[in-house]
Amino acid sequence: MHNQRSIYGSMIQEHAVNRMRALNEARTKRIDALSNREEAVKYVEDIRAKVQSCFPMPADRSVPETELCGVVEKEGFRVEKIIYFSRPSFPVTANLYLPDTPGKHPGVLFLCGHSGDGKACETYQRAAQNLVLQGYVVLLVDPVSQGERKQFLDVPNAKHIQGCTSEHTMMGKQLRLCGEFLGAWRAYDALRGLDYLLSRSEVDPERIGITGNSGGGTMTAFVQALDSRFTMAAPSCYITSWQRNFENELVADAEQMVPGILGKGCEMGDLILAYAPRPVLLLGQKNDFFDARGLKETFENARKVYKLLGAEENLQFFIGPTDHGYSVENREAMYQFFGTHAGRSAAGESEAVKVLAPQETFCTASGQLLTSRSELATLHKLLERSLLEMAESRKKLSAAELKEAMAELLGLPREIPLPYCRHLPPISCPSITPERSVFSRFGIEPEPGVFGTLKINAPQAYRHFPALEKMTLYLPHLDAGSEVLKYDRDPEEIMAGFDFRNMGESLAQTGSFGSEYRKFCTVFNQDYHYDGIELMFGSSMAARRVLDVLSAVEYAKSAGVQHLHLIARGQGVVPGILAALLSEKIESVTLHDAPVSWISMVQKRVTAWPQSCMVPGVLKITDLPEIYETVGKEKDLNIVNFVNEPIPEV
Repeated sequence: MHNQRSIYGSMIQEHAVNRMRALNEARTKRIDALSNREEAVKYVEDIRAKVQSCFPMPADRSVPETELCGVVEKEGFRVEKIIYFSRPSFPVTANLYLPDTPGKHPGVLFLCGHSGDGKACETYQRAAQNLVLQGYVVLLVDPVSQGERKQFLDVPNAKHIQGCTSEHTMMGKQLRLCGEFLGAWRAYDALRGLDYLLSRSEVDPERIGITGNSGGGTMTAFVQALDSRFTMAAPSCYITSWQRNFENELVADAEQMVPGILGKGCEMGDLILAYAPRPVLLLGQKNDFFDARGLKETFENARKVYKLLGAEENLQFFIGPTDHGYSVENREAMYQFFGTHAGRSAAGESEAVKVLAPQETFCTASGQLLTSRSELATLHKLLERSLLEMAESRKKLSAAELKEAMAELLGLPREIPLPYCRHLPPISCPSITPERSVFSRFGIEPEPGVFGTLKINAPQAYRHFPALEKMTLYLPHLDAGSEVLKYDRDPEEIMAGFDFRNMGESLAQTGSFGSEYRKFCTVFNQDYHYDGIELMFGSSMAARRVLDVLSAVEYAKSAGVQHLHLIARGQGVVPGILAALLSEKIESVTLHDAPVSWISMVQKRVTAWPQSCMVPGVLKITDLPEIYETVGKEKDLNIVNFVNEPIPEV
């Protein structure tokens, strides 16, 4: 079998880092060029619009429908167990901590990190109780897939995705096919919690804070950038820089990869600047995987804008002495900061705090909405309704309209420029026939710094790309070299396997993923990671792979290939069929192990199809059956077989 080593193992990684460094260099120059308050205000307004455009969500800000499910009385405060509905039939479980003292109190929206027990987490309870004892009203919210909001408990054989980040990843990739973003869903849940908090007579709307740690720190950074009603914020153990995250090969959760935000030129610090000079405390940890160096850099950069706005003291940072987590040191820094800006005397951690037992925090009898309130909607049920609406409203496109729409969605020009090509050393390969003894190899460069390896399998070595009368271009499921050698074909047929980006010889083998680097079909892997980075830049791995294939076709045709047949298998099918749709230079197509449809990947609660096979927002326009039909009308298309799930990896 052909050696499946990656000769460009760091290519995808370094490409992401280089793009991020270029973005930061340009952004730093823009901020350094600001010279007065008026320019700083314009920068903040521009950033706010850009950030908010990345979070599509309903406009409703009325008081949400709410159910009171019980009350727990404690010394000095009480806890109301509530369910509010962020969307019709979509419940959010939460605990409202209310001080016994009369009058108006500052309010705090507390967003949980990636703890499976959500609002019952001991650390978050301690923070909420200390805040309520200091005179705050605190709403502590269960995120989707956490606490009482697990989404997959009713799915057979789905134990491998019943951790909260795994659930998020599964829902995230299905949402993206519909043009939705899990982070926007979570942010909207939080903002509807704010609507509820502000409806309470005990809350002073002029003193509203937001805080959270880790995944809750992420959502704190996002949510405070989306609403003017907050008067102070303290994100913990999230703020660094996306550049540091990329350089450190840090994998992010689905809601942390904001679609298009990097394409708009924003860095993480712009989340903080969206409502500058709002008081914000940036919290980190000395030994956190969210790099504290990035936190300091983000602070220093943002402080320049705060200074021009005349409120440099409103931006603070604190780095705790320990590992990732909302440690007592960080919590006390938050109490002090909120006290300063809410007119409350801050105190250290109270020894009087007694954590509630998990069942005392429950809003449901069983501790899970799915089992206690099965008549209510899960996120997937709402997504299914959205799919039906899309299918009913979707216009039937002509072939020309479909091509135009897909080219625009993929962000590709209708005319692909001739790519640069490296002539790589040929290699011999084990074969039972002399007709398949050599791979002549060519590095196709569709964009600077990214290569796909095109390997012509023939009895002789070609030092330059040959002007063949006929050539078959093979797009693999995993590795072009080994799959080409095994493909049953005519002995005289010259086949060129093409490893598009993050496949075969172009596979990313970066250190964070260890032995799991080839596990395309797991829920939290390197393929998902690098696709998420493309998403943040406003593209997708699927779109870039189509560019790779079209570039390989362009080079082959420019070298004199007269007739080109395309074969694709498994993961190669989506870039293959989309390239065939967009290019007249591909004359015929054969597909093996083809996905039935994109909609089937959403309808199935758990799909193993990798995120890189999914084009963001495509179901608003079309689906694979329509693309298969259109290609079949224009050229010879042979679909050997369909599969509901990708073939197993080896």
